[in-house]
Amino acid sequence: MDTRRKNRYNKIMAITEESYKDLKEYWDFQRTREYNWEKLCEVCTNVESNFAFTNGKTGDELRDTLWNKIDQSEFEKPPRDWVPQDKKYRLWNEGEPKPLKIKFKAVKTIQAWQHWTDML
Repeated sequence: MDTRRKNRYNKIMAITEESYKDLKEYWDFQRTREYNWEKLCEVCTNVESNFAFTNGKTGDELRDTLWNKIDQSEFEKPPRDWVPQDKKYRLWNEGEPKPLKIKFKAVKTIQAWQHWTDML
């Protein structure tokens, strides 16, 4: 189970310029990982607010399950203007983060019984 939670680390300082230059690959990977975590959280929040879980699970369980199934090779690179929510992963020269803008595809909603009767 991933132990990340909102506001867990907000007292930690940003990445210094010196540290970033010395450990560029490490910090780039950590920031990429954080971007993907934030993106997953946003998607799961959207799912949780638009759908009811009938199996007794919660959005947090969905988030943890999906996060543990994502391979590092599938991580998306963050856009240049992205600023992490977690101050621990912000660069020395970055300001406050903006909300992530994730585009969701519009999906036609139909009743399940309609779909099956149309197929017969």
